[in-house]
Amino acid sequence: MISQVLKIFPDRMMRRVETAILLSFLLIVTEGCRQKRPDGVLSPRKMEVVLYDYHLAQAVVMELPRDERYARDAYLDWCFEKNGITKEQFDNSLKWYTRYPKELALIYEDLSTRIDKEYEQVSNSVQLAEKKALLVASGDSVDIWYLNRVSILNTSDYMKKLVFSFPADTTFYPSDTIEWDFAHTFVETQDSVPHKAYIELSVYYPDSVSTIDTMLCSTGHSNLSLVIDTVKPMTRISGSVNYLDLADDRKSLFILSDVSLLRFHKR
Repeated sequence: MISQVLKIFPDRMMRRVETAILLSFLLIVTEGCRQKRPDGVLSPRKMEVVLYDYHLAQAVVMELPRDERYARDAYLDWCFEKNGITKEQFDNSLKWYTRYPKELALIYEDLSTRIDKEYEQVSNSVQLAEKKALLVASGDSVDIWYLNRVSILNTSDYMKKLVFSFPADTTFYPSDTIEWDFAHTFVETQDSVPHKAYIELSVYYPDSVSTIDTMLCSTGHSNLSLVIDTVKPMTRISGSVNYLDLADDRKSLFILSDVSLLRFHKR
């Protein structure tokens, strides 16, 4: 989960998670002694896992545009659904742990260690990917796709969209062709329910944007391509996938596979 989020949101979002956890940890008074947990209160290990997802969800919400903050509850619901608990269980457990700060302090100590370790691992992976991209970017044809080759979307607020973006740099030339290629599969529990996926690829310039898009309604293979302008300087390349299912059936899926994003230099 943390690696997927890093690919979508900037470095500051992960720092926001660390800050939230650090502040929570500093607010805990470490006095008190270990207490026997009553029935219904999550174990320290379970509480750590839930708090990890809870803080991550809160950090994602903080990075949403103002007009999308309504999705806050959906992100928090994801945290509870993923861990097989209810909001009431979480609230009751958190109330109990706040009565015994030493117990909560131990949880946040382990949680902070986990965040630091995973953040370092993902950051190193991103740096290696960027170095590799720079080494091969000078070739005539290069696959510059940096996300997973396989992505699974459903209609929930936090899994219905896939977005990518490339800023302009010296490896992109005027008249370069950008070609986005992928296989796509609709997995439905009800054959009669309409399902669609909106796909778009765009090249941005200082005063305009060039876009190609399509609406997918069946399983198959698709290809979108654009040519970079020869006169206007490009500022970035971006694309997105939005999965739509009129039934809002969380068991229905849209799968992208064998994804590539090729950049061709004109000979």
